[in-house]
Amino acid sequence: MLKRLASYLKNISISLFVFLVLAAITNWLCGVYISKIGSEKRNELPSYSEDPAYVKAIFDDYHSIQHRYAPFTEWQMLPYEGKTLHINEQGLRVHTPPPGASPAPVIRFFGGSTMWGEGSDDANTIPALVHQKINTGNVINHGQLAYNSRQNLDALISLYAKGEKADVVIFYDGVNDAAFLCPNEIQELPGHRLIPLFQKKIYGGKKQFVISVLNNLFVENILLLIQYYQSTGATKNSFYDCFNTDKGKMVASIIMENWEMANELVTSRGGKFMAVLQPVSYIGSPRLDHLQLDPELGANFRFVYAELQKLIKEKGQPWVHDLTPAFNGEDYIYIDFCHVTKAGNKIIADKLTDVLLPELNSKK
Repeated sequence: MLKRLASYLKNISISLFVFLVLAAITNWLCGVYISKIGSEKRNELPSYSEDPAYVKAIFDDYHSIQHRYAPFTEWQMLPYEGKTLHINEQGLRVHTPPPGASPAPVIRFFGGSTMWGEGSDDANTIPALVHQKINTGNVINHGQLAYNSRQNLDALISLYAKGEKADVVIFYDGVNDAAFLCPNEIQELPGHRLIPLFQKKIYGGKKQFVISVLNNLFVENILLLIQYYQSTGATKNSFYDCFNTDKGKMVASIIMENWEMANELVTSRGGKFMAVLQPVSYIGSPRLDHLQLDPELGANFRFVYAELQKLIKEKGQPWVHDLTPAFNGEDYIYIDFCHVTKAGNKIIADKLTDVLLPELNSKK
């Protein structure tokens, strides 16, 4: 009896071991496949037809950056030196100042990856292009990947807490508030992109840690591959819940509140504040025949932006600038739903310079 039971348990153990090995191999193979189908291909878009090899170097640098924890804003880039990208010890992207640059005025740009310059080299980010045009001052790019308006406000508060100066502060917002607060896994506002990850990794406890390890070993990539093919099917459940909801209205209201608080902070310290509602592919009439966009995300964007535009009109604040029509036309500007080429950055830089120069001249 005991021998039979031992043999039975041995067979179960062998079967379980084989199953787990096969599951781990399958999960690994799915990960390899996902890495291939999800690999960077934006450098192949017609938007970059003039020099695809150099653009590939831009994205190689982009995919090489790493992050560290940052108080209040949650994450910040580590220093990096690449062919097209340079990040200093403070985690900020830097550019070579123009010959006429001076220590003052201090102009600080805040935003997410679009302000940071995803898809462009150091010389062709929005802050760098503005710096070239105004040919004066100390222009600083505080953009960080995935930052929304609340994180930009927190970053600004931290600067003032350290006694830093700002003659002009520009917030470039809208995309990350909608894209990363509208997913239905974000339940409480305000928030940021990594709330679900933090809840699992940091506050999930030992049980969640074990589940996470098992998930990574045996099923994560399998589930991701299933999710990928479900998302490309004809019908699927919406991943977002801002369209025509109180949550969507709240996202818009939070952006405006954050802008107003930033304006109070800056102006009370003698500076000038500008808030920009940034363009996104779902708004206006840009050229998009080269892209495959998510219609569900688009519906959520249009609702949030429409609500925010209502608030902008109601408030009538002269320091708020709606640049959503900036990329309307026949040129290939977008490289995905929100990021653009250096030509797109130049369009925004030109528009911001037109607003900035009168302010700078008035201070002379």
